[in-house]
Amino acid sequence: MPCNVINNPSFEGGLSSWYTSGPATVVTGPAAYDGDKFLSLETTPSVPTNTITQDLYWLDTANIHNLTVQVQVEGQIPASSHCEARAYIGDDADAGEFASEIIFNGGEWLTLQGSFQPTVRDTTISLVGYCAFGEADEEYFNVYFDDVIVSDC
Repeated sequence: MPCNVINNPSFEGGLSSWYTSGPATVVTGPAAYDGDKFLSLETTPSVPTNTITQDLYWLDTANIHNLTVQVQVEGQIPASSHCEARAYIGDDADAGEFASEIIFNGGEWLTLQGSFQPTVRDTTISLVGYCAFGEADEEYFNVYFDDVIVSDC
């Protein structure tokens, strides 16, 4: 999409243009939503939140920007757990959040969508994978992201 302000939206260039808060792997394989690669963020009971962030420049503050991103949790999620995918603008995850999706079923791509109107031309966008672990749950969950689009047209 020519209006996409995201660099490397399908992670075909690895982690180029993105930085992470924790363990992240660009995976190559047929499970990708778009192209050959997707991003896998690891969450654990001791570190249940993992974030990827990208700097955005020259945003048009007069226009609403629309986000769509494909999200998946690897494997099945036990009934005592759930995961979440969120998106926020700027440095404050609470004040800048504009999209959120609770995920109870793993193994399928879901679309996280949201809209925001930037108040400044230069900011950051962050995508968050979070998993709440039950007592007898897995040691980790991988939250996948692919095909990140932020468009103002």
